[in-house]
Amino acid sequence: MANIFSEEQIKNKDIDTLKRWLRYKLGGYVVAIRNIRTDNIFYRGVRHQRRPRKISDVSYPPPDEVKKYGRANRVGQPMFYGCRGAPGVFYELRAKQGDLIAVSEWGVTESLWIHHLGYHPDTLQRLGRSDGDIRQSLTNPIPNETKKNIKVRRQLSLAFTEDVPEGNEYRYKQSIAIHELNFDGASPLPQRPGGPTSDKAAGTAYPAMRMRGVADNVAIWPEFVDSSLRIKSVRYVLVESAEEAKSSYSFRTVAISHSFSGDDIVWQESLPPEKDCRSRISFENGNWVLRDGYDQIYDLH
Repeated sequence: MANIFSEEQIKNKDIDTLKRWLRYKLGGYVVAIRNIRTDNIFYRGVRHQRRPRKISDVSYPPPDEVKKYGRANRVGQPMFYGCRGAPGVFYELRAKQGDLIAVSEWGVTESLWIHHLGYHPDTLQRLGRSDGDIRQSLTNPIPNETKKNIKVRRQLSLAFTEDVPEGNEYRYKQSIAIHELNFDGASPLPQRPGGPTSDKAAGTAYPAMRMRGVADNVAIWPEFVDSSLRIKSVRYVLVESAEEAKSSYSFRTVAISHSFSGDDIVWQESLPPEKDCRSRISFENGNWVLRDGYDQIYDLH
């Protein structure tokens, strides 16, 4: 059962009430937290009808543009949602044919503490994932974990990774309560040589909801985006075909930027040949396959 709360409770109670109940339910629950190193890259996708001009157009949104609940955010509360792989952007956005999407690439400039939610083996199995065995550090993150803690971690994992259909965003109140409780009144985190300089967690990593295979998403608080992430590139792409049932997307790059001036995105004046601007992503025989416009495989994982 994915829900910690009943449908009636999720629908009719506010987030703070759910958090109070959840705090009581959790008791002495122990959470898993790890550091994200500077060799990580995050990808973020934002729909834009016109080519974006500013870095702020492709980063986390301003508060007045956050009109709905998200997996980790309240209305009016920005979060930076990203993927650890570029293909995940199209699946998380539920991209459709004709969409114009700015896909930005972000480097981590200093190590960050990150909570990890949703990596219980039962959750990965429900999501159609087969990476549990190769990710023991995430699926079994706590040495000598008690049976009670394992049971609670399973409940939280299933609830946090619930697939919420469009139009039912109120159901995110459950995952928001879980997410926020990890940060409320949290004790300072340890300092160690080469580790994160902040004594606070920057956000949460969790399994990609709509992309099978070894794929992860992150939700990062804006202050840590400003202090510890740096944009590396932006590709403005047109989705030419989208077959969600077959896990397949084809897209064409219509603009590229690797340069920035202050908050301005400096777009290249020219593009590579047409064939080099086209790509296709598909899930084949248990692997993610990326092909270029010549139908040649350029990435496989």
